[in-house]
Parts: sequence; structure tokens; C-alpha cells
Amino acid sequence: MRVSSNTAYEVGIAALGRQQTAQLKTLEQISGGQRMLTPSEDPAAYVRALEVSQADSANTQYASNRQSAAGSLAVLEGALSGVTNLLQNAQGLTVSAGNGTLNDSDRRSIATELRGSLDELLGLANRTDGNGQYLFSGFQSGTKPFADTGSGVQYSGDEGLRMVQASASRQLAVNESGKEVFERIPASGGGYQSMFKTLSDLINILETPVTNAADKAALASGLSAAQANLSNSLDNVLRVHASVGTRAKELDTLNASGDDLNIQYKQQLSDLQDVDYAKAISDLKQQQTYLEATQKAFLNVQGLSLFDYIK
Repeated sequence: MRVSSNTAYEVGIAALGRQQTAQLKTLEQISGGQRMLTPSEDPAAYVRALEVSQADSANTQYASNRQSAAGSLAVLEGALSGVTNLLQNAQGLTVSAGNGTLNDSDRRSIATELRGSLDELLGLANRTDGNGQYLFSGFQSGTKPFADTGSGVQYSGDEGLRMVQASASRQLAVNESGKEVFERIPASGGGYQSMFKTLSDLINILETPVTNAADKAALASGLSAAQANLSNSLDNVLRVHASVGTRAKELDTLNASGDDLNIQYKQQLSDLQDVDYAKAISDLKQQQTYLEATQKAFLNVQGLSLFDYIK
């Protein structure tokens, strides 16, 4: 069957178009570094790359959350360390106040120092993190948790714990309830008593003149109760501090796992999306050879067709 010159021309043009399209696609892959130029080229790989990209984005957000949490926990640990030092100093002053050689003036001097400690404790209890959120106000992060009303220190926060999503499956608290840290302290006589009242009571005891045996007995009893309450307060703070330290260490572990996931996701995305430059360059050279061969064949066919026409 004889093929018309028009048909041969159209076939040649189509072959040239296919070769040029293939070469252009390879050039775009090399230029952009992407193996898939459109989702339709490899739908399964495109969907998987989208899933991995979303997981990688979430992992990056968790890393940011952990960094913020680490900052908050560091400030929280600093505040709790300050409370620990303050309570230990108050214990030492209480022991000194029990020295039988001290007079009323000496005890008032100790009371003055403890009054400074009480002010310092209030400042520590109202400490904020790097974002200006109160550490001990529960969910009420913008509410100053403790205030001296003149008749005692009152708590305005709640018992909530603000959680941060530290990984896909783990949330960590970045604050503590002021009620749990400063108020829910077992008292020597039963029930609970806040650290603020413990210090206030101790100050009042030391500022009360001792004029007789009954006063002396009341002083000894008050100092004993203060020591017990301070000891309970210290135990409570150390317990909370240990919990915060455990969370900080867990953040380190989660950071290491997150870094490993980051590497894995980047490698998976590279395998799914990145062009294989060695193969692409090899394909480009081969396509160039095919294009040149197709062009020559097309010219030869066209030359023969013209010759037949003239003949």
C-alpha cells in the first residue's frame, strides 16, 4: 500500500513533537530538581509525598512547641529553685530564732528578714515565662495569681495545667497550679496551710514580745509548728520540681526522636520527588540522539517524497 506524502509528513511531525516534548520534560526536571512535574505522572508517589510532607510539617511544629515548652519549663524550674532556697533559708532562721540567748530585738531582726522573704516568695509565685504568661495561675495565664489583700495572700488562678503538643502522641504541661505548689501544704495541726501563712505566722511569733514563761512556751510551740510547716512546704516544692525536671528531660528525648524523624521525612521526600540527575542527564543525551535521528529520517522521507513528485 502506498503511503501518501501528506501522511508521511504528519507522521514525521508527530514523531518530532514527541521527541521534543520528552526532551523538554527532562530539561524541566533537571532545572527544577523535581522528578514529578504533575501529579498525574505518578499518582501513588504524589499522594505518598503529600502525606510525608504533612507529617514533616507537623514534626516541625512539634519541634517549635518543644522549644517554647523548654523555655517555659526552664523559667519554672528557676522559680521553684528560688522557692526552695527561700524555704531552706527560712528554716535556718527559724532554728536561729529558737536560741535562748536571743532577746526581743534579735527576734524582730529575724522577723524583718523573713518579711523580705515573704515579699520575695510573692514575687516568685507571680513569675511569668518568656511569653508573659504566669507560671502558677493554671489556665488563667493572663491573670496574676497571688495578691496580698492586707488580710493575707489570696489566689486568683485555678488548678489547670496548660498542655503543649510535644509530639504526635505526647502532651506536656508547661505550668503548675499555684494552689498545688503554694497552698495545698499539709499543716502541722491538720488540714492545709499556705506557705504565705506559714511565713506570716512565723513573723508574728517573732515580733511578739516574750515577757513571761507562758510567752516563752508559746514561742517554742510556734517555732516548732513553723519548722514542721516549712519542712512540709519544702517537701512539696521538691516534689513539684522533680516533676518539672522529668518533663524537661522528656523534652530532650522527644527532641532526639524528632530530629531522627526529620531526617527520615527529608529522605523519603527526596526519594519520592527529587530527580535522579545522573539518569536524567543520560536520558537527555539519549533523547537528543533520538531527536537528531528523527529529524534526519524526516528530512530523508521528505526528500524522497519530493523526488517522487518531480519524477
